This record gives sequence, structure tokens and C-alpha cells, in this order.
Amino acid sequence: MSARSEPVQPSLPAGWSGSVALLLASSTGGVGQHVRSVARGLVAGGASVLVCGPAATQEQFDFVGVGARFQPVEIPASPTPADARAVLALRRVLAAARVDVVHAHGLRAGLVAVLARPAVPLVVTWHNAVLADGLRGGMSRLAERVVARGARVALAASSDLVRRAAALGATDARLAPVAAPALPVP
Repeated sequence: MSARSEPVQPSLPAGWSGSVALLLASSTGGVGQHVRSVARGLVAGGASVLVCGPAATQEQFDFVGVGARFQPVEIPASPTPADARAVLALRRVLAAARVDVVHAHGLRAGLVAVLARPAVPLVVTWHNAVLADGLRGGMSRLAERVVARGARVALAASSDLVRRAAALGATDARLAPVAAPALPVP
């Protein structure tokens, strides 16, 4: 698929009209655009969609504009003590929303979702490899293991991420290529 192609839209089983919560951490580009595209496709297919993420992501990507509901859950790009608040906030939002599935995008959102322990299946899309070294890299690799083992399904943007998720204990790791966002016309 070329960099200018629109991402493949998700397909829903015929007649399914469930509810999906999409979760993302701070994003200014690809992951946020991907979540918007997934939300658009799910809404078009008849699903009820709730997007949870930092308030700035709604401002940047306008999930509400494609028919999703939005609930702010502040998940910063890097681990902070505020992560505990994000876990509790997500737990409250999911309890009130009564969704059928939670789909987190990225390691940070995946970790918050696993720790929030939703009562419904959790899918986590692995968008990027961990490249950090030292203490940060060690903490990120620990987070990868927690996410791999805590998700019902691990979707991965590349085959190396599928292998990584499986090696870390994912029981169901699948390739789900993520198309690059469309480039603006020069």
C-alpha cells in the first residue's frame, strides 16, 4: 500500500452492532490518524465507538467528527506517576460506558488498559518497536511483557512486532499492517 493510500477500513461481522472503546496515549501523528480511521470505519459499519485519550488528541484528530464519542483519559507519551490516575480514570470510563471490546493503540495505551483490567476482551495494536536503552529501555521491555500477556489479541504493524509479542507471551499475535497516513498534497 502506498503512503498516499487510505488505511484499510475494519470490517464487522454482519449484523454486529456492538460497542468498541479505542484507547490512545499522546499522539501528534500516525497513531492518532490511525485511530481516527479505525473509528470512522467502525462507525460506518454500525458500531458504537468511544475514543479515550488525552484531550489534545480530540483537538488534533476530531474523533467526534467521524461519529465517535470522546472521553478524556490523560496518558502521556512517557511513563510518569500520573499513570496511576490514567488507569483509574480508564477503569471509571469503561465501567460507565459498558463496551464490548477495548482496543488500545501503542505500548503506553496498552499498558494502561491492561492495568485497568477491563471486564471485556482487550486488543492491543503494537505500532512501534522499543528502541530505548538503559533504564528506560528496561522499563519499556517490562511493559511490553505485561501488555503481551494481558491482551486477548495482539495486533502488530509488522512481522517483527508479531514475533516480539509472541516471544513475550502473547497467546494470539497477528499481523495487521497499519497504512502510513496520507501525505498532504504539495
